[in-house]
Amino acid sequence: MRIPRVSPKNLTGFLDKVIGLGKEFAGDLVGKRSLIEAGEAQQDKGTEKLKALRAQLEADAHTAKAEVHETREKVAAGAK
Repeated sequence: MRIPRVSPKNLTGFLDKVIGLGKEFAGDLVGKRSLIEAGEAQQDKGTEKLKALRAQLEADAHTAKAEVHETREKVAAGAK
C-alpha cells in the first residue's frame, strides 16, 4: 500500500483552525465580538477543509483497494 501524498495547500485547514483560535482568543482579550465571530468562522472553515481532505484520502484508499482487486482479477483470469 502506498503512502498518500498530501499537498501543503491541502493542510491549510489546520492553519485556519489555529489562526481562527488565535482570533477568537484575541477577541476575548479585547472584548471585540466581531473578532470572536471571525475566529469562530475561520475555525469552522478549517474544520470543513480537514473533513474534505479526510474524505479525499479515504476515497483514494478505496480506489487503491479497487486497483488491487482488479489486478488480482486479471491474474486469476489469465491463469485459467
